[in-house]
Amino acid sequence: MGTWETVDLSAKLFQNIEESVLRKSAAALENCFINEAGGHSRFPGLKAFVTLSGSANTYLYARKAPIGDLVAVSNSRVYLIDREANATDVTGVPVSGGQRVIFDETDNELVMAAGAEIIRLAKGTTEILSADAPLSTHVGYIDGYLVAVEVHSGRFQHSTANAFRTWDPLDTFSADGKPDEINGLLVSPYRELLLTGVESVEQFERLPSGTTPFFRRWSVGEGVLAPYTLVAVDQGNFAMNSAYEFVRFTGQVSEPAGDDLGVTFEKVTDWTDAWATAISIKGQKFILLQIPKSVNAYGTDGITCLYDYRQKKWYNLYGWEGSAPAKWPGCSYAEIWGRRFVGVAGGIYELDTEVYANVGQTQRMLGRTAPMDQWGPSFVDNVRMRVKRGVGATHDEDVAPPKIAFRSVRDGNRRTKWKYKSLGRPGDNYNTIQFGGMGHADSTWQFEWQITDPVSTEIVKLEAEVRKG
Repeated sequence: MGTWETVDLSAKLFQNIEESVLRKSAAALENCFINEAGGHSRFPGLKAFVTLSGSANTYLYARKAPIGDLVAVSNSRVYLIDREANATDVTGVPVSGGQRVIFDETDNELVMAAGAEIIRLAKGTTEILSADAPLSTHVGYIDGYLVAVEVHSGRFQHSTANAFRTWDPLDTFSADGKPDEINGLLVSPYRELLLTGVESVEQFERLPSGTTPFFRRWSVGEGVLAPYTLVAVDQGNFAMNSAYEFVRFTGQVSEPAGDDLGVTFEKVTDWTDAWATAISIKGQKFILLQIPKSVNAYGTDGITCLYDYRQKKWYNLYGWEGSAPAKWPGCSYAEIWGRRFVGVAGGIYELDTEVYANVGQTQRMLGRTAPMDQWGPSFVDNVRMRVKRGVGATHDEDVAPPKIAFRSVRDGNRRTKWKYKSLGRPGDNYNTIQFGGMGHADSTWQFEWQITDPVSTEIVKLEAEVRKG
């Protein structure tokens, strides 16, 4: 008779070496995350909210109270969205430039930049902010000034104080710690003005008096490769640096945050339009990082990762196309009205904690352990899993209950067939599933499970009955 051995579900995802040489970490965690109890929780899915014209990416911004609109830019047009999903086109002048749209707001107007003229929305419809303002990819507001990056240069310019449509060419500064172009700008929650280039990051701060409103406080020779991955969260800033490392930096000190996925990032084929944002959902705090034009592990375009910056653990998000995983469909994100919205091609979806499909498409939750070798030559006579059950929607016997699939990989290449077990109809809350025997392995055991039915899934514990021999 064998002994019951616990499989560590809290092991972090590690993709910095080949899966075949892993021993303890998780090999795959898709559309799920490790919760504080050490189990696996399914990441929520998406439901339709608003359809807009065209099929261009939609970029979102949540305006601050008391205005409180959800703003969307899609196909260069600007829309105001209310909580009932009514969209009003307020485009007077379209947002041009072809880049990702960067938003900020003053006390009474919204400003947008995407590589051409800065666009403002105060009342009525959009218009050009100022003929004297620079063409810009990034614009930000700090202490009564609008600040904008001049495209393809190492310079930035600011408006006259509290006169945001007045720009003087003399109010131009150079970020000259290194002679590289400025590719990004961020105003942090701590009133820091960060200007980034591929070779450097410089921080400017406000001078409380004098004719020059900004001064450079520090500069470091570690640049930002993908400027739209720059995000301020957790009392610091995160970005993909020029050494293909996802790092957290505070002041002049940076520390790696993405070593567990280091090889994944090194193999990225195209960093164009890579972006990041902070997400708070289901009691968790994440950074979502997407590299939309690079090839993923399934050979399709789009790598999307979640980083739990409190537990320092990574996960992968995928959508579904045809019969295989594909790019997670989002391209922007905003939180407003206590809800979470995702910009997609030609519209807006809502990220909903009661939904576990992506607008009717499969959202597969997948977990896979490392090849475990601690049991030596052995039989696995049974596998049991404690899960949340009773998640089916109906007692109707003509409707199949949701299922979980489980299999093992023995010695790296001998896979068992998938075994399917019910996750229970309503009221069927007995929380232990037994999958039966998995055969014999000479050296390593690897377990894999997946759920494609659109139901809430919580995996609490996994054990194997192991008999040596």
